[in-house]
Amino acid sequence: MRAMRSFLRGAGALAAAVGLACGRGDLASTDPVARARAVRALADEGAGAPLGPLLVAARDASPLVRAAAAQAFAARGGPGAAAALGVLLVDTAPEVAAAAASGLAAMPGEPGAAGHLAAGYADATPAGRAAIADALEKLGVSLREAVEAEARALWERNAGALERGSGAARAGAAEEIGASARTDAVQRLVPLVDPARNPDRLLAAAAARGLGESGDWSARPFLETLLASEDPFLARSAAAALGRLGDPAAADALAAKAAEEPGGTAAAAGEALAALPDAQEVGVALCELAVRSPDPAVAARAARDARRREAGCPERPVLARLGRPGSLAALAALAELGLAGPAAAGAAERVAPLLDPARSPDGAVRIAAARAAGRLGGPAASAAVSRRLQSVATRVGERRARWIAAPAAPSAVPEWIDAVAPEDAAELAALLAVAGLLRLDGAEALVLPWARDPLPAVRAGAVEGLALLGSGVALDAASAALDDPDPEVRAAGAEGLARFGPRGAAALARAAEGAAAAPDAWRIALARALGETGSAEAVPALARLLDGPSAGAAAGALARLGAPAAAAPLAAQLARPEAPGRAEAVEALAQLAARDAAPAIAALLTDDRPEVRATVARALGRIRYEAGSARLEALRSDYYGRVRRAAVEALAKLPAGAPRTRR
Repeated sequence: MRAMRSFLRGAGALAAAVGLACGRGDLASTDPVARARAVRALADEGAGAPLGPLLVAARDASPLVRAAAAQAFAARGGPGAAAALGVLLVDTAPEVAAAAASGLAAMPGEPGAAGHLAAGYADATPAGRAAIADALEKLGVSLREAVEAEARALWERNAGALERGSGAARAGAAEEIGASARTDAVQRLVPLVDPARNPDRLLAAAAARGLGESGDWSARPFLETLLASEDPFLARSAAAALGRLGDPAAADALAAKAAEEPGGTAAAAGEALAALPDAQEVGVALCELAVRSPDPAVAARAARDARRREAGCPERPVLARLGRPGSLAALAALAELGLAGPAAAGAAERVAPLLDPARSPDGAVRIAAARAAGRLGGPAASAAVSRRLQSVATRVGERRARWIAAPAAPSAVPEWIDAVAPEDAAELAALLAVAGLLRLDGAEALVLPWARDPLPAVRAGAVEGLALLGSGVALDAASAALDDPDPEVRAAGAEGLARFGPRGAAALARAAEGAAAAPDAWRIALARALGETGSAEAVPALARLLDGPSAGAAAGALARLGAPAAAAPLAAQLARPEAPGRAEAVEALAQLAARDAAPAIAALLTDDRPEVRATVARALGRIRYEAGSARLEALRSDYYGRVRRAAVEALAKLPAGAPRTRR
């Protein structure tokens, strides 16, 4: 391939002379249309077409001319033409790569045609790879040959870079070596995660990620050793790798690391623990983390995930931490444990006193106690929240009254001169939200005026509380919040409208219509909220959000809706070669069991991104698309271990049954 490119670069002057000597002046025209016309004229000469002008045309700046050259090479035939077409297979212009692949497919008598197609597969664009796959099929050659050629090329490239490279190139190679999941990948990478043998932190972290991608559970002890490193960067890398590796036996080590002092390493370990598959030891470790973690976010996540796994965490050890160091984390865990009945009532009686400043001078503890009380419910929680809300509301009103020397009113003073302390505003916001959650007597009349408060935090809390009440007035308030200038209030409005189900979809859809140039975070929030409404009327709005960073969230939301109409915009997304969120769109179509979209999904089995190929393979297995079996069979030779495993699993789900044994 390299020799052919060199030949093309060196043929320019000679080819130009040949073109002029033959009287073909259009080849030198400044108009690409004219040049392409001249090249197509050469194609009419078939095998008699001179090679020189075609070589020049193959390097033309215009894709139109290069595509015409591909057609002319195919008409000319012969080993030289086949080699030139092999070079054009990796052209960045889809039409050129397609013409080159089609040309080689039209040369069944040329012994090297299939070889050029297989060799070009690894470096071709997504469109080029798809064209090569189709061309091989026309020649009666399995796509597996191209997949295996790519796997060999990638292994040689990465192994060479790991051995002889330096810096980022070597680190990238280490990660890719692990992702191959070959039998000797772990042996190559294990020495690199030993600080005594490898002082390069960047390389060690990359090797850890590679081990995580390997899927080989024998790597777990080495990653656990790195997890214990005093270097936060390496410890975080090891935690992420263990989560990706997926060995439940890593649960204890991750829980222990996550229970350390709050920080990025503890958070990474907690996230990795939550990523492990369902297993008894993982559930036990999550409960232990919910009890022990000093970080409220880590404790809450652990408790939430333990509840999802039905781990049955005991509440007594958590309650024992109340009123002591670690109260914030204990309250966060209690809010997520999902306690009910007598257990919830007993916990609420222990939590309620913590809303009193005399017991909890720290405002953050009072806020956490209010949130936990709201989730626990019961008379004790309602009484404590009602008392504290009245007290804080009165305090805010008095501060404003003294500042402006006028009767207090929630919207009497602009934010920039407000005398209310931030901690009071934050506590009031939480209490307003919990008042709606507990459905306190007269909650709507109490909370509604605060939805117009000058402070964004207070408005957001009031909107959250109103949405939890679910009344018509609350629906109007949440809808109005979508136009609020503050992003926190808008987010509260979107989340609140999602709780209204189909009744909230119309306002969210209107907001999505005007969000074309909105910040990414707002578009993502709208997509998620629309998905939570469960309304088929949200489909057109979500289709508009299938662009940019919100594409993945919109695809997931369409899947959650479960509406048959959701399949059409997702399939259209797949037809856009450079569209974002294609893997999410494929997963969504699989969840919708959209069998009509199976051909469009299967077309992505040749995508150049392994994560897309793996997702597509799983989707085809879920849809049971038998027509994709040949290409799924080829992916059993893919370079990436996760793609190979996904292909095998998909083939086992097809009507024809498990994949055949290779010979």
